[in-house]
Parts: sequence; structure tokens; C-alpha cells
Amino acid sequence: MYKLIFKTAILSLFRRKMRTFLALFMIASSLWGLMTMLGIYDGMMNQMINNAIRSDSGDITIYKKDFRSDNDIKHHIKEPQTIIEEIKNYPAIKSHVQRVISDGLIATAKYSKGVKIYGIDLESEKKQSNLDNYIKEGNFGFGTRSKGIIIGVTLAKKLKISLGKKVILSAQNSDNEINSIALKVTGILKTNNMHIDGIAIFIPIQKAQKFLGIDGVMQVSMIFEDKNQIPIFQNKMQHKFQNLELFRWDELYPALMQSRTIMEQYSLISYLLIFFVAGIGIFGVVLVSVLERLREFAILQAIGTPFKMVAQIIFLESFFIGIIGFILGCILGGGTLYYFYIYGLDLSAFSDALDEFGMDAITYAVIKPSYFITGFFAVLIAVVLSIIFPLRLLKKSKPIEVIND
Repeated sequence: MYKLIFKTAILSLFRRKMRTFLALFMIASSLWGLMTMLGIYDGMMNQMINNAIRSDSGDITIYKKDFRSDNDIKHHIKEPQTIIEEIKNYPAIKSHVQRVISDGLIATAKYSKGVKIYGIDLESEKKQSNLDNYIKEGNFGFGTRSKGIIIGVTLAKKLKISLGKKVILSAQNSDNEINSIALKVTGILKTNNMHIDGIAIFIPIQKAQKFLGIDGVMQVSMIFEDKNQIPIFQNKMQHKFQNLELFRWDELYPALMQSRTIMEQYSLISYLLIFFVAGIGIFGVVLVSVLERLREFAILQAIGTPFKMVAQIIFLESFFIGIIGFILGCILGGGTLYYFYIYGLDLSAFSDALDEFGMDAITYAVIKPSYFITGFFAVLIAVVLSIIFPLRLLKKSKPIEVIND
């Protein structure tokens, strides 16, 4: 019996090839577009988050208490080595950096602008933040006499300066006196982190400590090999060092976290649209098919065929349309995502606009199992709901009256 039901459902789909093809096209093209769009958007968001984590916050950042709210250099970590020893004993941590941070003023002959001064160690930054890979012009270094300065590309444009140009950096030291120092631009970097590219300047950490009159650091940032260990480490360190504050990247960049939440909501809405499109496509095919074959189904019931068997035939027709459309959509969507995962989507033509939002010119898509799993259940639910009305219509019809009409 089941073999007969299966064969009848298959043959029914081939009776109206164009109608079946259109339903398959609606489902497959919708899934294809949705998967491609979500994969690229998620990839873009992941790149923005990764840029922020690597170039600035890390997975966890440690500050002296009140530094985040006050930004005064008096709130610096005076003995960072005790923290570093704890970090070295924690195998889940992949890398760490120490930074001196302060507000300052950078000036050229014609322009001046408030900046964020970062005193860094080049080797540590290479290992954790990959800042050397973000160099757009010049070198990732401060020259033989450590009198160089690395600045963000957006800041360089605003100041209208290029490599080799001299700048004056000024800041208030720990004695509340204004210090100034002449430096030469040795590198211009582009991280696509708006904060770094727009207001950050980098100098050697020892020079920053001497310049500001401190012997510690303001920030210790680290990246974890095992992300599951982040909350455990945060609670442990917070309990051990009461005078410190530990922040995850999402606490330091709430806007990025909010953007990710918005993307998740957008994905849900998109899948609801796919559910609607799939449901409409299958519903149209099934309804017209049932209306065209009312007499056929009436004869089957009149000769003793149970309504349950007729309903199974209709369900199988709908299921085949939905599952074939889903498979085609997955093949097209998965193939497109794989291409953009390997080669990326080149949006260089819009690079200026993307820079304003901290986005990379080339976006690499991501492929998540959830794209396929959610799509499958959306199509399956659409199949079930789309046959309710046609079956109800068929159930209410009277076989004898239909045959005599």
C-alpha cells in the first residue's frame, strides 16, 4: 500500500511539471538568497568583532579600578608583574599584552587633534593583536632611536600627514605637568576598528612610561585558547584582586554585541519570510492540484479507498516539493557560501563607506549548521500547514455529488 501511495504522489508531481517547477524554484531561490545573505552578514559581524578583540580589548581586559570611568593616569596598575604571573599559570590563555594608555594631543604645523596614546611592546602586539599585519604604509616599528610613532589611517587623513612627517605629542604627566615630545611617523595602520584608526597613536611602552612619569601600565589584555574558560578566569581574578576590574570584549564594545543581537533577530524574521514563501508556494500547488482532482479523489473514496490514504498521497506530494526545494536551496546556498568563505566578497568599490562603520573591504562568509537545520524545519512546518486547508476542503466534499457533477 505504501509503495502505491509513494508512486501515486510521484506521478502526480509530474502531471503538472511547470507548476511543480515554480514551487521548487520559489523555495530553492528563497533559501539560497537567505543563506547567502545570513552567511555574509554573520561573516561581516565576526570580522568586526575579531578586529575589535585583536586590536584592542582581547577576550578579557584588566584595568585598575576607576580607570574606565575617570581615565586619569593615577589609576594605573603599579605592579603588573603579579598579574602576568597569574596569566602565565593559566594554560587556557593564548597570549597577553600590557599597554600604557593616556589621553593626549597630537599637533602638526597646521592641525591638532585629541588622541589616545598607547604605549605598546611590538613583539607582544605581533603575537596577540597582529598589528603588524594592519600596517598600510611604512613599518611596524619605531626606528633605531625609538623616536617613531604609528598612527591610524583615519587620523593620518584628518591631520594630513604622511610617512616621515614630524608631529608633536603632548600629554599631562603624573605630576600634573604638560610634557611634549617630537616624534616622526614611521607607520600608518588600518585595523577597521574605528576607535583605533580614528584616534589612536602608538609609541614604545618604555617611552610612554617615562613620558607620563609612571612605572606601571593601564591595561593588561589577553586572548583565550578556550573561550569557555573566560567567565571562570574573570571570577577568579576579580575575587583575588579586589582593586582591579575585568571586562569581557562585549562589555567594552556593547554596540557590537547589540549589532549581533539585532542580526539574530533579523535571521529569525528572515526565516519567517522563508516559511511564508515556502508555505504559499506549496499551498498554491496543493490546492490547485486537489481542486483539479476532486473527481479523481471522489472516485477513489467511492470504491472504498480510505480518506487517510488520500491524505497521505497529498501530504507526500507536498513533502516532496518541500524537501526537493530545500535540498536544491541548500546546494545553491551552501555552494555560494563556500565560495565566499574561501575567496571572500570583494566590496572594495565601497571601501570608503565601509571604513566609516569599521568594516573590511573583503568580507568572508561563515557557514553554520543552523542555516540548514532552521531552514529544514521552516520548510517542514510550511508543508504541514499548507495542506490543512486543501485536506479540509476535500474532507467536506461529498464523493457522490462530485462524481455526478
